[in-house]
Amino acid sequence: GARHILNVSGIVDLPFGLQLGIISAISSRGPLMPSVAGVDLDGDGTTTEPITGVKNYNCFNRGCGKSDLEAAVALWNRTYAGKQDARGQNIPQLTLPSNYEFGDSFSSQDVRLTKTFTWKDRYKLAVFGEMFNFLNIANLSGYNFTINNALFGQPTQRATQVFGSGGPRALQLGARISF
Repeated sequence: GARHILNVSGIVDLPFGLQLGIISAISSRGPLMPSVAGVDLDGDGTTTEPITGVKNYNCFNRGCGKSDLEAAVALWNRTYAGKQDARGQNIPQLTLPSNYEFGDSFSSQDVRLTKTFTWKDRYKLAVFGEMFNFLNIANLSGYNFTINNALFGQPTQRATQVFGSGGPRALQLGARISF
């Protein structure tokens, strides 16, 4: 998961019976390990191999960056490309796209404004409006980290929601009666 996560929530009572609620959620990108599909280097039967030549497994977004991946791809191409793997399959030469990312961070700020009406100290009507992801941060997802895939490091989706944090900006109106 993400190394850095910040969640802040609070409620502020405002004049005229208004109440403001805020939820802010932010997290950094999680660790990942780029791989190569269709290759079995050691004969163990798995046909997806992590890229070799990096200091630790899952070190990308944890100390390894694009220059480390470029060096690992160059090492792969010198060491394995054009040869056969343990199953007798040709090992592909790898090429990184000119533009790629190691995932996306997450950010969503949600607010709620409530007005409460009281009758006879027993009956209450709370009318509220909520806005989810009011800054409309894209929160991209669906990244592919298989180097020999044309979509390597490209987002294919945007976080979705059904009135919840993270998806495209959404507005919801509602009311609650208590007695």
